[in-house]
Amino acid sequence: MAFQSSPVLDFSFKAAEDLSSYQYHFVKIDTSGKAKLLDASNELPDGVLQNAPAEGEEATVRILGISKVVAKASLDEGTFVKGMYSIDADCGKAASSESTKSLTMGRVVGASGADGDLCSVLLTPYVGLS
Repeated sequence: MAFQSSPVLDFSFKAAEDLSSYQYHFVKIDTSGKAKLLDASNELPDGVLQNAPAEGEEATVRILGISKVVAKASLDEGTFVKGMYSIDADCGKAASSESTKSLTMGRVVGASGADGDLCSVLLTPYVGLS
């Protein structure tokens, strides 16, 4: 269960697309400096969306700190996670990065019980574990 959120580094960007259904999902910053969903399974997100902006509105993205994140499955404390790529509402959910550690975005510090639950993740972007 997500127990806390602690900002260290939050930035605001314009939303490149409608992100109103993606609060607490991993997002990336595109080449125009706008926040958007992931486009491929091998992309590294830049942070976690903290609000729910429509296209063109301000998107607050947590780059560093502890953030609530929507989980794709049950995730225990200590699990390394990545941002999941999908063409549906699962895009940007936290998924275990045990098989692809080079895509790790953080470590769970507050567990989730099931798909769609919030977990708390200590964001340590681009860890590059092997």
